[in-house]
Amino acid sequence: MKKVIFIIIGFLFLMSCSPNEADFKSDVPPLNERITTQNNEPLNNPSTTRTPEINLYVPFFSQAPDGDWGMPWQEACEEASVILAYYYATDQSPTKEKFKADIQKLVEWEIENYGQYEHTNIDQTASMLSEVFKFPNFHISTNPTVENLKTELAQGHVIVAPFAGRQLHNPFYSGEGPLYHMLVIKGYDEKNFITNDVGTRRGENFIYPYQVILSAMHEWHDDDIKLGAKKIIVVTP
Repeated sequence: MKKVIFIIIGFLFLMSCSPNEADFKSDVPPLNERITTQNNEPLNNPSTTRTPEINLYVPFFSQAPDGDWGMPWQEACEEASVILAYYYATDQSPTKEKFKADIQKLVEWEIENYGQYEHTNIDQTASMLSEVFKFPNFHISTNPTVENLKTELAQGHVIVAPFAGRQLHNPFYSGEGPLYHMLVIKGYDEKNFITNDVGTRRGENFIYPYQVILSAMHEWHDDDIKLGAKKIIVVTP
């Protein structure tokens, strides 16, 4: 009987220490349709009109859509993120099977062209859009500010961004979390950016404070991820 009581107490203790998923999810409703109106004003123009919050509707699957975190899925955050952004920009509602097939297609292309698929920088990741999907509507931005990111999102553009993954402090990552990570930024509210974080099955509409996003943003660097440049891919419908 004592053993059963200890087990129950231990279970209740673990439950009380587990993070509440709802605390990390945005309550900004996703838009039903893409924003397609183009605004060509400069990003740093203070007169640019912007909504106080936005959550673009971007399809979501984790990088391990079947829950299998073996290879290549464990290292597929770049592929998964750029694919979700591409689906959004081309107004696709894919099945899980198509998503998996597209990841595998990108992995094969990377091995053929880069010799590996585990870590790609922003330029290499952007080449997947242009070379594999033949999709030209994107640009690369360096050292973005909070205002830059919010202005792009308000125009209906989604953002693929790289990170020193452990600096994101996502409680749903396995262990310490990935050394290097990519995800999709798809909206914002008063304090947070709204993301589709492919690194966890709980990653849809996942929020990160503005400064966490900016400070953790680093593309891949062979010597030290913290030396990686702050660069993003802006994908336009």
